[in-house]
Amino acid sequence: MDADRKDGHMSIKRIEITGYRSIAYLNMEMNQITTLIGRNGSGKSNILSALNYFYKNLLTVQDEQNSFDTNNRLRNEICIRITYDLKQILKIIKRNLNDEKKEYENYYKKVLAISNHDEIIVELVKRKGKEIRWNVSYNTRQIIASLFPVYFIDSRQIELTDWTNLWNLIGDLFKFRNEDSERIQSTIRTIVESNDSSVKKKLNHLQDIFEQEHINVKRLTSRQIGQMLAEMLVGGQRFQYDEKNLREYSNGTNAFNYTTILIDILAIMKKYKLKEPIIVLDEPEISLHHTMIDQLMEKIFGAADQVQFLLSTHSARCVKMLLENEEDISAIYHVALKENYSKVRRVRNLSEQEERERIVVTESYTGSCFAKMILNVEGETELELFKNKYLRMLFPVLKEVEIVMGMSNKVVHNLTAPSKRNYQIPGLAVMDMDKVLAKKDGENAFLFTELKDYQIDREIYHYGAKRQKTLALRRRIKRMCSQCKFSYRYPLFSCDDPNFECLLDLIVEYYRNYDVFLWRNTVEGALITVENQQVFKKYVNAGGLSLEERKNTVEYWKLFQDKKNLQLNYLRMLFSGKPDYLLTKKQIKKQNPQIDENLWNVLCMVKKTSGWVSKWLEFYFLDLAEIQHSERQGFREFGRWIEADANYQQAVEAVQKDFPQLYALVHKIEVTLR
Repeated sequence: MDADRKDGHMSIKRIEITGYRSIAYLNMEMNQITTLIGRNGSGKSNILSALNYFYKNLLTVQDEQNSFDTNNRLRNEICIRITYDLKQILKIIKRNLNDEKKEYENYYKKVLAISNHDEIIVELVKRKGKEIRWNVSYNTRQIIASLFPVYFIDSRQIELTDWTNLWNLIGDLFKFRNEDSERIQSTIRTIVESNDSSVKKKLNHLQDIFEQEHINVKRLTSRQIGQMLAEMLVGGQRFQYDEKNLREYSNGTNAFNYTTILIDILAIMKKYKLKEPIIVLDEPEISLHHTMIDQLMEKIFGAADQVQFLLSTHSARCVKMLLENEEDISAIYHVALKENYSKVRRVRNLSEQEERERIVVTESYTGSCFAKMILNVEGETELELFKNKYLRMLFPVLKEVEIVMGMSNKVVHNLTAPSKRNYQIPGLAVMDMDKVLAKKDGENAFLFTELKDYQIDREIYHYGAKRQKTLALRRRIKRMCSQCKFSYRYPLFSCDDPNFECLLDLIVEYYRNYDVFLWRNTVEGALITVENQQVFKKYVNAGGLSLEERKNTVEYWKLFQDKKNLQLNYLRMLFSGKPDYLLTKKQIKKQNPQIDENLWNVLCMVKKTSGWVSKWLEFYFLDLAEIQHSERQGFREFGRWIEADANYQQAVEAVQKDFPQLYALVHKIEVTLR
């Protein structure tokens, strides 16, 4: 029954599950490689378990405990419905019948009889206290079990040094018809007896003993005969690898070799048998190093035309390889636990237009799909901020967030943003105000820019409160940008006009609707605030700027002493920030050509320094706790200091007061993950 082909179709087209454990309802379209991803406890294993429950009961009755809805005890019914694709099977049958291959004609007719528009739907329904009910007969289920065998591999439960169960599969590959089995047995007996006359005498004596003792021997099945014949022909039963005992190899090597040989055997089976095998792999990456994961995934890609795969994985490397693959053979589903139920959403594969994304995708990007929350930031300053050890000690929620530098890189953003890949993960983009607000050249007016990649053009279809928060708010912002003439001060375009403050508030509020957190100025402006200005000046004098830089900047520091807002803008610009009007140094020079030349030189003299954020925050927290800054163990001392509830509360309230935007962002993250 040679079925030599590469068809690229699915054995199982669709799986629907209702009321099984944490699965209220699931409808999953299958592909040649279907992969489940998600955090621990999301319900991936329950999906695989439901499929296993279906197959265990296909021909026998094997009930299990705790299979019903785990959240609603009143729900008393499980339904598992699988749609099988018979198209390729029927194609082979019709071809063989046309070629007058009558060998399996009766079996072919049975398969043709169960087909309905090239597919068949098999449904299991189980009610509490009742027997399982099927929508098809036992004979039909026998055919399904034969045509679409499923093989479950759990890397944690494989007997890694004993592969004898593979012989069952090989026996199925060599299985004969009953009449052929009898003929083979007779032929073997004739050959053996003709070569050694004593064998016949021994067999006759053995049969006499059985008859005298009323012992009979259950006949071997055709599969068992096939297995024994295969063992005899290859000369043994115990598997070795590279002529060494399997016990001499690591768990990873044995798991890898076991899985790959199983795939190879099933690929051969499809070639010679009327079967569409399916392999279910639960966390195949366990114990495998990166090279072996790559080799296993390449093996799966290569065999996907012969074998259908259902994978559950926590491996960012597996996800990376699935996204890299250019063939349309895989479907990735993100599984998340929401309100105690498992929800499944299909991940968007990379399109043909996303060639750049396919080239640069790495594990660090695909790892975001396993995060509790994704924080997309612009640059290294934000990365340094959110990974600061003092902040993480004070606000442990920051440790639960995956921080990705994607807002300044469209390719990275496309790979990591939940909205882009359709991940079921909360995401928040953090950006500077200058990405959406810019002063018009030569005018005291502003240009408001809508961010790309957000469905702002659909706001016109909103209504009620949502319309007020989006379309109406955006129109108001644009009117203020074009019509309001805010008061500002030279030389740095500093501005404390209440109307300008109102504009910033409205823009922050507007983009909050799109899960974008905007700093009211820049990240530097969020770290150097009017509230912490005096402490920051202490930090500068304590080494925040070099001695030479302090000498050069002190003149204007004192000059702006009585103009707090101007001094604040000056400080921010010394540390690569921007003034209230969000201008670069070059833009200030262009729009204020009369700026004092010495001031301009001072602003350009201080080079952008890396690490100043960490140094500033360390200074701030140690100063707050009255810990000597020279102490090497300052971080540990601070940790011991906030162990006291009163001190911890003092530190949190200090951040809330002195870094209001930073605190608001942390609070937003806490609320999102709550």
